[in-house]
Amino acid sequence: MRIGAYSYIRSYSKLLGIAEIGRYCSIGRNVTLGLPPRNHPVDWVSTSTQFSRQYTHQLAPTVIGHDVWIGNNAVVMAGLTIGHGAIIGCDAVITKDVLPYEIVAGNPARSIRFRFDKAIIEQLLASKWWDYDKHELEKLDFQDIIQFTQNIWKLNQKAQLSLIEIKGKRVRPG
Repeated sequence: MRIGAYSYIRSYSKLLGIAEIGRYCSIGRNVTLGLPPRNHPVDWVSTSTQFSRQYTHQLAPTVIGHDVWIGNNAVVMAGLTIGHGAIIGCDAVITKDVLPYEIVAGNPARSIRFRFDKAIIEQLLASKWWDYDKHELEKLDFQDIIQFTQNIWKLNQKAQLSLIEIKGKRVRPG
């Protein structure tokens, strides 16, 4: 499992079969990521663990993109991809992939809306802003999406942004 820089996971959360959590992710309390859809064999005579200790269910890994916000008590089922910039509401149960910059909520979760229009989303995804040095990013206005997308391209074209690779295994307990 890989967890990107500047991401945090609040207490009582469970990470099951997670391949990657991107940078700048905010994961709330008591969130379950990668919950298997079938912990018990539904097509056997009994679902009891007394008879099914050898049962295994192959699952694809769960992937959380960059800059994803997941609200408290949310559940993301195994094998799903949560796109960059997505927002998952509190208590949501995610049973299918979430697109980049999509806001979803409910049980089962449904799409509420997208954070930005399609053109802005394409610009943000193409910029891969999350890969750049945090200190350079702090110079940009994150409150104004139009200004941000214009300025990230200007800085990128002038080669004033440098990619940063953070290596190591430092984990700070919460």
